[in-house]
Amino acid sequence: MEPARIEHIDTPEGRTLWREMLGVLPGLQAVLGFVTSKQALCPSGRLLWYQAELFERWFFRIPSPHTGCMIQSADSWTGPYQTTFFRFQAAKDILLASYNDGGGFPIGALFLTAPSFQSVSGIAFSNRDLSSLMEDASSAFQAFSTPVWQGRPAVSSATAILGHVSSDEIRTRLLMQEVTSLKSWRQPVTFLTAPFSDNRAGHVSFCV
Repeated sequence: MEPARIEHIDTPEGRTLWREMLGVLPGLQAVLGFVTSKQALCPSGRLLWYQAELFERWFFRIPSPHTGCMIQSADSWTGPYQTTFFRFQAAKDILLASYNDGGGFPIGALFLTAPSFQSVSGIAFSNRDLSSLMEDASSAFQAFSTPVWQGRPAVSSATAILGHVSSDEIRTRLLMQEVTSLKSWRQPVTFLTAPFSDNRAGHVSFCV
């Protein structure tokens, strides 16, 4: 599989790529607008909107780029650089990725895997340092291309990866307090400490 083409949206190359992606799937604009507006409302140092939803029900919701109706995330893959790639059963031609921006793991990239593109193309809209995103993208898309992942089994478990334990114990403790105060839980979420990961088809993992 060819490497993903990834550009930051605030660069000339990124704006050109974004126009190309919108030409294939105009509904991507609604997805980007939804994600960025939700994240703008999240207080610094707190659980992000999608993380809270994953703790509560193992999925988060975005508008479909095809219909505009709300759809659920499916399973995910988290790489050694703590970038997580989320798939969507009802929109199999897109992925969202979260990666570390120094203060958390916001969703910061949107990928289009439409057949009309010769390779996977992605726009980053968070941290301008794309090194972790690019390092993990190759392994993620290789995993997704294998038969077990192409089968897309239903999500049956979830793991939260604590990515700040060694660097910011106070922040981690506050996040854990916030997690335990969530009102509803689908089922318990397993915890791991970075750099460990838990990648399986039908499993959702994410960093906090």
